[in-house]
Amino acid sequence: MKPFVRQWAAIVVSGIFLLMVMAPIKADAQSSSAKTIAVLYFENNSVVDKDKLDPLKKGLADMMITELSKIKSLRVVERRHIQSIIDELNLNETDMVDKSTTQKMGKLLGAEVMLFGGFSNLFKDQLRIDVRIVRTETGETLKADEETGELDEFLPMLQSLVKKIAKDLDVKLSSSEEDQLEAKNEGKFSGYVKYAQALNYEDQGRTLEKNGKNSEAKTAYENAKTLFQKAVDESEGYEPAKQKAEEMAVLISKLKK
Repeated sequence: MKPFVRQWAAIVVSGIFLLMVMAPIKADAQSSSAKTIAVLYFENNSVVDKDKLDPLKKGLADMMITELSKIKSLRVVERRHIQSIIDELNLNETDMVDKSTTQKMGKLLGAEVMLFGGFSNLFKDQLRIDVRIVRTETGETLKADEETGELDEFLPMLQSLVKKIAKDLDVKLSSSEEDQLEAKNEGKFSGYVKYAQALNYEDQGRTLEKNGKNSEAKTAYENAKTLFQKAVDESEGYEPAKQKAEEMAVLISKLKK
């Protein structure tokens, strides 16, 4: 092989090697630039059916996490991780609105920003959802958004809020992400309330199972499964409710052994 050809071949091979090395570095850099957000449980400020809607404090946070997780450039802390921190720190409702406690939670969860929210069931079947984006390090409120609409417009309202949150965080949505944040089936509001109620039973079951109370845990999982299935019917096929019903069936079958 002529010297010139050998030299050119060496340059090409070196270039390919550098590309192979740099590709994962670039991917890591893109990944590390993703913002990490933790959605804390919502406050119930309802003036109508306040007690009935209490499960939505947890349920609305869970559903918000599901919708935010559709955005690839956001890292969203899982609700079960948040619940485990709440259990570990033995926090109550008063603690959850205390600034120093929530900042501590945000740091433990590794979140750069936290999402706080509240909802109000108003007169004439109107629902208002408010959210605040807070910087974990300083406790500074960066942005605040709200949506108000009919009860049975719950999912579109939630998805509209998620789009606003993405914009507030300077996250540009792809066309695919935009499509995913468009409700295909709105369903009845009661279905989402049942989904929220089921989450409470699921959490109870996990705590009972962790403490070796398998029989009681199985009953809690069965209650959760029933409510998740009802949520599927009333919400016109809400996919997370389907997945949860299947998950509960697996947990129940394990405890039967």
